[in-house]
Amino acid sequence: MNESILVVDDDTNVRKTLCSILLNEGYVVETVGNGKQAIRALEKAYFDLALIDIELPEMKGTELLLRLKEKQPKMVKIIITGFPSLENAVETVNKGANGYVLKPFNAEELLKMIRKQLDERAAEQLRTWIEKRETERKNAIFSEQFKKPKGSLFSH
Repeated sequence: MNESILVVDDDTNVRKTLCSILLNEGYVVETVGNGKQAIRALEKAYFDLALIDIELPEMKGTELLLRLKEKQPKMVKIIITGFPSLENAVETVNKGANGYVLKPFNAEELLKMIRKQLDERAAEQLRTWIEKRETERKNAIFSEQFKKPKGSLFSH
């Protein structure tokens, strides 16, 4: 598997719990306690997915969403919150969240969401790669047609 997940939560117990759950599933995990640490972690490594607490010190999770989107736009971003509201849910989706999970979370449901999001991202990347290769193939065929010499009026 080897997919990497960044856990951003100011609660040490939540970070430890998520880290344990994710490591047991075979993910590579890094945990940080705030948005600034998350940004520094992204400058050093690529992450497939981030689990982000909405209430962080110094920088709200929604602000961090925008910063992560700038730094690693293809990374899956899931908000975790103990303060659910329709306003929070709408704001996180508008700022680029791929999912929204309530605390206390059910580990199995969270893992299903993570797997689903990572699978969807992988499928999209594969579709993009196939489309790019198909376009390159068509362009090569098209350019080859113009390189072929046309029949000459003076050929024998």
